[in-house]
Amino acid sequence: YPKTLRKSMTLFYNLSFAEEDSKKGEIYKQQAKRDTSKKEFADVEDYLASLEQKLTIFEDNESIIPRIAQMSQKTNQFNLTTKRYTEVDIKKFTDDVYADVYAFSVSDKFGESGITGLSIISLNESVGAAAEIDTLLMSCRIIGRNIEFVFMDCLIRKMKTRNIKVLKAKYIKTPKNIQVENFFDRCAFDLIDEDASVRNYSLTINAYVPFNTNYIEVING
Repeated sequence: YPKTLRKSMTLFYNLSFAEEDSKKGEIYKQQAKRDTSKKEFADVEDYLASLEQKLTIFEDNESIIPRIAQMSQKTNQFNLTTKRYTEVDIKKFTDDVYADVYAFSVSDKFGESGITGLSIISLNESVGAAAEIDTLLMSCRIIGRNIEFVFMDCLIRKMKTRNIKVLKAKYIKTPKNIQVENFFDRCAFDLIDEDASVRNYSLTINAYVPFNTNYIEVING
């Protein structure tokens, strides 16, 4: 019963309040400006380059735990595993030497989109060269801007500094996340096995080819 309640409780109330909640009106106005600007370009890549996007990466940052927990509870479309976590859960991850919590914020010439992406990576306690993506998600407000591929490049660089040799991942199918069912394939992960609802992947870190999207600047927060 506790497990069932925990999975369902976000249907009835918000567990976390984050700074982004107070900025929704401004964020919607900024998006309207982006939509208008996009119509001026025949090529999507030219439009994306014109945005002057900046990605700020945060690692195990306790000050944004409320927002991180909120994203895990609410994000459905771009969410590879759709695991739901409370603030207490996220705090445990940030304190755990065998886990890394990466989040990012996005800004462009129209303004700040806020904390809009998250990845939780679990490190194998017995095999120091292995790790697994527990959570990978991104807010729908920034979908379609190639930010997910820049974030993956960042994650792989972080794994290299951790001396990780193999990164495992899962795609767990839900009614709402079909659009990301091939995300790990696009990132050149090898499909190990699959059934009707789960795909298991593995990536040899040294074989990864970065996307190197040069029109998105990466900043370490």
